[in-house]
Formats: sequence, structure tokens, C-alpha cells
Amino acid sequence: MMKKFLAQALYVLVLVYAGFCHSAEVASNSKFLETEVITLLGSETRVLPEFELIDHHQTILGKDRLSGKWNLMFFGFTNCPDVCPTTLSEMNNVVSRIPAKLRDEVKVYFVSVDPVRDKPESLAAYMSYFNPDFTAATADLDKLKILTSALGVSHKIKKKSEGDLAYTVDHSGYVVLIDPDVQYAGLFFSDRDSVEAVARDLTNLITQNSVD
Repeated sequence: MMKKFLAQALYVLVLVYAGFCHSAEVASNSKFLETEVITLLGSETRVLPEFELIDHHQTILGKDRLSGKWNLMFFGFTNCPDVCPTTLSEMNNVVSRIPAKLRDEVKVYFVSVDPVRDKPESLAAYMSYFNPDFTAATADLDKLKILTSALGVSHKIKKKSEGDLAYTVDHSGYVVLIDPDVQYAGLFFSDRDSVEAVARDLTNLITQNSVD
């Protein structure tokens, strides 16, 4: 378990390093601007594979739903005591700081990595505490793995016993940025990076993309 999360931490550090190494390239690429806190992946940007989740409206969420928008995706679970509700609240604050005319260009997704307990009905109730425009989704673990593997997201259910229903889930703590071409484009940490700076970065990315 510890080895897996150390590997994930190393993976994130590599991505962050790659983002800094390619900062000059990113700045010169007309599709991207330099950012304050969002780490852009530069040449490490990659197209997502086909995937299929079920959202809290019980409709399919796949690549087509992400196309044409700047998507913020966070992985967690509804019984998460701290980082998940905090992150969703902060994402609500981020979106509210983006100019109103650009706000529809950003979509926020909460993906549960606890499909046994987080059925669509539970996800719908959970999302009602945050923002009606946010989407929650999940899938069985095999289908989730297609997406989490592509994004380098780790998650592990931790049960004390076979019948333990009060278990917790270890999961990655960063927010993934998926661009309008449905590419894994960057990441940031909601517990470290300021709401205002994230909102400025997204506003600049949206504006630059519309110019291009």
C-alpha cells in the first residue's frame, strides 16, 4: 500500500517537474499561457482513452461530455470526512470567481472511487450541498481503472474486515485539468493553491483558447 502511494507521489512530482521543464514551450505555444498555480503538462499532455461512467442523473458520462469545455475532475468518495467536501467547496469558489460570461466554459466533476456505497442517488444527495451545475459520477472498479490509470490517480479501499461497511478510501488529493480536446492537460492541489489564482489561471486559459 505504502509503495503504491509513494509511486503515485513520484508520478505527480514527475508531472510537476515536466510542467516546469516545458514552461518555455508552454508559454510559446499559442494554445496555453503561463499559469500561476496550475501545472500544465506541456509535451506530457495526452488524449484520454474512451471511458464510461454513470452520473448522478443516471446518464452516461464519457469523453463526449468533456469535449469543448475546460473540465476540473476530482476523485474521492461521499463518506470522505475532509478533503472531498473541502475541495468541492473550493471548486465552487473557483467557478464563482470566473467572469460570468466565461463560467459556462468550465465544468466540475466529482468521481467517486467508492462505487459500492456511492450509488447515483447517494451522489445526487451529496452534490446538492455544493453546486447544482457540478456532476458526480462513478462506475464499477474495472471501468474506473480505465480513467484513473490514464490520469495517474490512485485509490484504495481500506477495510478492517470483510463485512466492514464503515471503511475509508485512500485516494489522490489533486484536481485534474482536462482541456477542450479531452486531453489530460494539467493539475493543481486545492488544499495548497489559492482559489483566486486557480480562477485567474482558468480565465486566462479560456480566453487564450477562444482567441486561438
